[in-house]
Amino acid sequence: MRISMIDAVRGFALFGILLVNVLDFSLPTLYVDATVFAKDGLDRFLLAFVDIFAQASFYPLFSMLFGWGAWIMLDKGGEKFRITFLRRLFALLLFGMFHAFFIWHGDILIGYAIVGLFLFPFFRARAKTLRRFALSLWGGWAGVSTILMWVMWKQYGDVDFSEPTLAKQAVANYQQGTWEQIFMQRAYDWLYVNSFTQAFIFILTILPFFLFGAYIAKEKWFHDMNINRATINKWCIGSFVVGVIFKMLPCVEKNIVTTYAQDMIGGPALALFYFTAFSLMASQVVHVFAPVGKMALTNYLTQSIICTTLFYSYGFGWYGKVTPKQALAVACIVYVIQVVWSHWWLKTYRIGPMERVWRWMTYGKKKTT
Repeated sequence: MRISMIDAVRGFALFGILLVNVLDFSLPTLYVDATVFAKDGLDRFLLAFVDIFAQASFYPLFSMLFGWGAWIMLDKGGEKFRITFLRRLFALLLFGMFHAFFIWHGDILIGYAIVGLFLFPFFRARAKTLRRFALSLWGGWAGVSTILMWVMWKQYGDVDFSEPTLAKQAVANYQQGTWEQIFMQRAYDWLYVNSFTQAFIFILTILPFFLFGAYIAKEKWFHDMNINRATINKWCIGSFVVGVIFKMLPCVEKNIVTTYAQDMIGGPALALFYFTAFSLMASQVVHVFAPVGKMALTNYLTQSIICTTLFYSYGFGWYGKVTPKQALAVACIVYVIQVVWSHWWLKTYRIGPMERVWRWMTYGKKKTT
């Protein structure tokens, strides 16, 4: 049974991801803070808004949805599930490699395909086991890493991680570079954030949310929301309180510790709030977002294609020339177009074009519709 609310959450997550990613599409925020490019109070306000309500909240939300989908496949797949899921991950890996090296360095699909392999030992786990491991992994890693960050801060103070020279290089290559220069810059950017150590950290960061999403699906929270309303409300309120507290820490005192805790603890907590809060949304809201989420892979890749065309030299070359508010305005326009296009597409076809390819790569010819 396909649940429209889950598609709507996925569609909403795509909007949040685009709000965060568009700053990287358009500016060298990989190497310097986005506030460097703020020109006025509106820029600073919008960056603060994205930081509090979107930054580090939507990749955990998408991760929970990935875990949800994995369990749904298990529930339907029977004995052939493991091979089917492995093929699905391999197809996702291929999509991710093409995306990362030929479109945009900030790909998440490669990481999801790799971390997805760590779900195999949990496929027969009970719901309580999934929840226990998810919360223990998240709490343990977030807690320990935040304490280590605090120790470093106490010893060295605030550390400046910016790389202005690398930022200038990125601007030169993406704004005016040749295809070859853009390819090399893209590869350099990907390697910059995907070292062996970062891969290990990525697994610890993402796997708990995969497991918690599987837990939610196994408990069937959203299959019958009336029966599970008390549970959903409990997690909704709790995650909101935790999320707001940690998200607002840098507003009280901004340093590397509060900023880190904002992302590692506040971000995921707010993600769970978004997930559960969507069960309270009116059907009209669900109707708007659901088609976008039903075509999540297509829309995710399309966002990258549109934005790199706008900002890279082989398109309009706007990279490094826009302010944060202009970049975020582009994100809003692109998303509105995707909403309209997704509704139009699904009036004729059952699934999106890239979803069709993904299904073919996963199941073979019989499952492409």
